[in-house]
Amino acid sequence: MNSDLLHGATAPIEDWPDLVPLDTPNLPQLDLQHLPAWAGDYARAWAVTTETPPELAAGMVLVTCATAAARRMHIMVKPGYFEPCNLWVVTALPPGNRKSAVQSAATKPLVHWERDQAEVMEAEIQRITSEYKTIEARAKDKRNKAAKEQDEGKSKALAQEAADLEASLPTIPLPPQIWTSDATPERLGSLLAEHGECMAWLSSEGGVFDLLSGRYSSGIPNLDLVLKAHSGDSERVDRGSRPPVYLHYPRLSIGLSPQPDVLRGLASKPGFRGRGLLGRFLYLLPPSPLGYRKLDAPPVPEGITTSYVAGIYAMLNWEPQIDAEGHENPYLLKLTPEALAEWNDFAHAIEIQMRPAGDMEHCTDWAGKAPGAAARIAGVLHGIKHAHGKPWEAHITQETMSSALEMMAVITRHSLATLDMMGADPTIAAARHLWDWIERGRLERFSVREAFNALRGRFPRMKDIRIALEALEERGYVLELEAVSHGPGRPPSPTVIVRQEIRERWQ
Repeated sequence: MNSDLLHGATAPIEDWPDLVPLDTPNLPQLDLQHLPAWAGDYARAWAVTTETPPELAAGMVLVTCATAAARRMHIMVKPGYFEPCNLWVVTALPPGNRKSAVQSAATKPLVHWERDQAEVMEAEIQRITSEYKTIEARAKDKRNKAAKEQDEGKSKALAQEAADLEASLPTIPLPPQIWTSDATPERLGSLLAEHGECMAWLSSEGGVFDLLSGRYSSGIPNLDLVLKAHSGDSERVDRGSRPPVYLHYPRLSIGLSPQPDVLRGLASKPGFRGRGLLGRFLYLLPPSPLGYRKLDAPPVPEGITTSYVAGIYAMLNWEPQIDAEGHENPYLLKLTPEALAEWNDFAHAIEIQMRPAGDMEHCTDWAGKAPGAAARIAGVLHGIKHAHGKPWEAHITQETMSSALEMMAVITRHSLATLDMMGADPTIAAARHLWDWIERGRLERFSVREAFNALRGRFPRMKDIRIALEALEERGYVLELEAVSHGPGRPPSPTVIVRQEIRERWQ
């Protein structure tokens, strides 16, 4: 062994493996060619004009389209197995990457559609509100007279007239709302109940996770409604002093673009991992382009914006399907046999990777939902293709399913990396904990026993810290030198040295 190395010299060491970052792995880029028609054109244009990774625009456009698609359609993957069209997407990027601009551009049609609908309904709302107030005043007058009437028979008659008038009070319609950016889970339940049981939760920050972890409920997570609104399961919503409401088929889409630091450690929040919350999101973790932008990109062509707005409006304006009893039911999308065969191949591949020692052994909560997410993406892409028609009259094709699965292949790689960053993979979590200790102390060299003694609370057994060291060594962060014994007695603890380029960066 080179004696210089044992004394902490900075001479290069041969045969170091390539440095594989713990938090920023080399991930494939999402190809926007798989996002069809006007939606893909718009996402590409905004990625170019803002010089942002394509994953940011793709994620926000997908969630916007899913919000519209989920209002009217669901997918029959195969007999007995159905998926709604809502999506939960997180695209994580550091500050300064124009996340708000991209999200605002992607979701602007939702805002404008709400405004337009409110204007259309304004006169009717005013008319019904006036009628309500008139009937309410008449009922109040009858009740006051009943209270003053000495004749019991006449008093009861007046009271009955008041009750009849109150029973005839019309329902004042609410202008439609299809998105929110800051609502407690309790308020979200009311919004779903009041607006067709379909809603989007959109934010360029990660405050949603704080709300779900119980910011306003003494730190007690309130996940039931949100989890059921991902899968479309029925739920009862208690609304304090008002009567409870029953949600028959709630559908919630979520689009977030938080900083990567917001995601670190989420797996340890109560209920987030065990209840399956984190396993429902599709994650995108693109590299930040800051420092490499040209800052001279062209604006988005007006025609592309016009086509995008028209496409989202067309999806939002699909006529609902009303049954014989007057209830609204979602239209059913079906797969062609070829599309189903493609989906089955993907589902089987995911199943194999969940086995012990498989790539998804530590994230079966996410992997188990991946085939369903792929079907949902296919449903949204199908809706985009047929936005100006009736998508439920055509089957989801093999081409559309292939595009969805190509997107899911990239999303899968990004999601596994994000879950590792959150602490879902115990080996990566342990390696990161050990590396944090090394980095805080700028430790160019240390013994295994020194690390064990310093981190005994996290690593109660020597073999636990050795697993973390092996992970760091495999990724090129450190190198463990063979311990050399100089006589009888307790053998010395092996020395660990940190990669030279990292040591130089610390100086």
